Amino acid sequence: MKQRGFTLVEMMVVVAVIAIISALMVGLNSQTYGASAMNVSDELVSAFNLCKLRAVSTRRWHRCEVTPTTLTIMQWQSTGMTVPAVGTWSVAQVTTIGTGVTIWDSSTTPCATSPCAGAPTAANASLLFDIDFRPDGTSTGGTVFVTDTAQNKMYRVVVYKATGSSYARSSW
Repeated sequence: MKQRGFTLVEMMVVVAVIAIISALMVGLNSQTYGASAMNVSDELVSAFNLCKLRAVSTRRWHRCEVTPTTLTIMQWQSTGMTVPAVGTWSVAQVTTIGTGVTIWDSSTTPCATSPCAGAPTAANASLLFDIDFRPDGTSTGGTVFVTDTAQNKMYRVVVYKATGSSYARSSW
């Protein structure tokens, strides 16, 4: 009587084929990963904190310029508390916002509690918002509103004037 069954090699080949098909299916998944309103809000908080840290450590004014798709950190050429003149900024870092998320709008008023009085009702496609950080750590302050393209998740990044600290908060 002859025994019937699978050899170890046959089993390994089947497992390898299943693994390859699974890897292909995961690679074909159309869901985007990485860019979410929460991640972008956290990234903005980190950039604002970096801007403040650079201002204090170099004793130069620093500016964070926010557009719907980028955040640019710039520094003023001279040291000290003298208010910067026009055209004296040099770019230190540019961060691009990932696809699927946009910075909708901004407000010069820090919005610590929801609902925000100045919350946007429509996206500002021509947004150009600056938050300046002084060498003593204070800032001009403000609120930046972030959402995903479907507007399912909305976050705001608040930068306080007196301390220059920034925080991400859910909802507007």
